[in-house]
Amino acid sequence: MAGEEVTGRQVLVVVAVLVGIGVFWVLFGVGYLFLSSAQVERSEARASASASAAGVQVGAPCPADVEHLDEILAIEGDSLPEGAEVVSVEPAVNFADAIPGGWGYVIEFTASDQAIRDYITDRVGYNGDYIDDDPMADPNADGAEDVDLSGVTDPWEAGFGNAHLFLERPLGRGWLVIRGGSM
Repeated sequence: MAGEEVTGRQVLVVVAVLVGIGVFWVLFGVGYLFLSSAQVERSEARASASASAAGVQVGAPCPADVEHLDEILAIEGDSLPEGAEVVSVEPAVNFADAIPGGWGYVIEFTASDQAIRDYITDRVGYNGDYIDDDPMADPNADGAEDVDLSGVTDPWEAGFGNAHLFLERPLGRGWLVIRGGSM
């Protein structure tokens, strides 16, 4: 090998091999960074989903669960119909996703017909005796983004303050949606 002349073809092959190795490492680095960022995004999405599932919302005064019901109702001075039984308390995830800094709670409850009518009269300021005469609530109404009205018979809706009330008719089941944040 000593004393052999290096041809242009040999130089071209060596340069091509070196360029190929360089391109491989650049593509490897870009691919690694892409996969790493995708894993971080998936981890953040899982953390956010598990936080929402646990009822924790960024900026919310307390977790969305039955144990914190009194604190949640105190946020806007809200209440439930007399004798109401709470079925669930969930975070208003769709509202929070749509409004930066927003948070909210969806309280599903059951109560007697008369207790709901009295609540509407006292809290909402509408005569609860006439609730049956009102048209159905719009499933796209403000506040309904976190309440699935598709399976609700003849829904009724009223908004007051930072709260929205959705009721199923005949009366007995309802949802109080309380929202807040830097809206």
